[in-house]
Amino acid sequence: VIYVFTHDSIGLGEDGPTHQPVEMLPALRVVPNLVVIRPSDATETVEAWRVAIKRSDGPTALVLTRQNLPVLDRTALAPASLLAKGGYVLADASKKPAAILIATGSEVHLALEARDRLESGGMPTRVVSMPSIELFAAQPDEYRDEVLPPGVWRRVAIEAAQPLSWYRWVGDRGDVMGLDHFGASAPYERLYQEFGLTVDAIVRRTKELGS
Repeated sequence: VIYVFTHDSIGLGEDGPTHQPVEMLPALRVVPNLVVIRPSDATETVEAWRVAIKRSDGPTALVLTRQNLPVLDRTALAPASLLAKGGYVLADASKKPAAILIATGSEVHLALEARDRLESGGMPTRVVSMPSIELFAAQPDEYRDEVLPPGVWRRVAIEAAQPLSWYRWVGDRGDVMGLDHFGASAPYERLYQEFGLTVDAIVRRTKELGS
């Protein structure tokens, strides 16, 4: 069985908070045997369908945005086929990473912009796209440690949803940027600004982890 959910976050702000299910992602993720996938663009969505069709040991939920997201240019990024592992290094740091940004869905685009800012400011930063926590958790320890090196404690997870899902992956010293309240009626650009899901906020909170 493949479920397809739309209105994945506060991103479709004009439809109001009744269509902004900030609680849906963590609620779906606690359902036994259900694999939840929140892709970041059309290319990851293709790979998400591929994973869902091949699964035979349980249902899959695809959680899609209604925003007009650009398709990521994979020329300098990792291939979208790595979505099958649940999480992967989308854009690596220029040298040994000092920080890791973990994101799903539309927030991956914010993380990539924040990475550019952090890199230009002298902080080598890796971006991990993690569309499926369940698939990533099922990978061997060696792979998970390759994507999220235990020695890199400066980690920030970004997802426009209730943040409960992410504390396992950022560790005791990391940070989670999400929403512990419902949305509001406004264009998504204003909502992301009002609720602190911006490139500026990601950069600031990543730097603050080291202070």
